[in-house]
Amino acid sequence: MSEKTVNINDKDYNFDELSKEQQILVEHVETCRRNKNQLLFQIDRENVAEGAFAKMLTESFEEKKEDKDA
Repeated sequence: MSEKTVNINDKDYNFDELSKEQQILVEHVETCRRNKNQLLFQIDRENVAEGAFAKMLTESFEEKKEDKDA
């Protein structure tokens, strides 16, 4: 069975040997990191979508100009 270790200030600790308070704090830190990563993923996705919609908008004006020129 593998033991869960956590690294705090460049030192490894066995999770099961931490106090209950320390275990809860480790879990909070890990949850915050997961949430931050998920938010960064969502921001990346929104940036890509925003760029695509902006490009579509720009192209729609170019199409209207071409229609007028024809």
